[in-house]
Amino acid sequence: MLHFSKISTKGKDFNLIASGALAFKIHNKILKDETFHKDAKISRNMLLGGAPAKAINANRRNVFFVILSDVDRTNVQALCKLIDEERAKGSYAVCEVIPLYYNDLSFKALKNLRQSFDEVIELNKFNLGSSKALMSAEQQRCLITDYSLSMARIMYHVCVKDFAPLVAPEPKGELVYAG
Repeated sequence: MLHFSKISTKGKDFNLIASGALAFKIHNKILKDETFHKDAKISRNMLLGGAPAKAINANRRNVFFVILSDVDRTNVQALCKLIDEERAKGSYAVCEVIPLYYNDLSFKALKNLRQSFDEVIELNKFNLGSSKALMSAEQQRCLITDYSLSMARIMYHVCVKDFAPLVAPEPKGELVYAG
């Protein structure tokens, strides 16, 4: 099941999509962060048949941040189709994958994601400074959650400040003063 949230501010949309138990927890933590509440409207719904229950703004470019866990249980084809259509309109999409298992289904899903998204970030086991892997699954999840929250903040600020609308500005007439 794909959870879709749109954060709208300053006439720009930041779209957050999550699938999988851990991804949904991260999705909720991101939406509770105060960074995303200032002068913004948040709408949440589900992706039905690969399309949001409420339409994405067709007249502007959008930014998408997708978090997927349990990739082997998720059918990513519908998601990839949506992202392909949005990228054709000039949108930008980043996918963060938290693989729980490596099998044929997850490898195929990763291949499809890499072909459809601008960036695919695969989060595996994290290491600390001495290259010693963190042992506790809870520590891993905390680190992944913090990383995801930081990534979402960065993408949101880029979206709000730098991601210009696709529509060209209307030409302004020049005023000529006779003097």
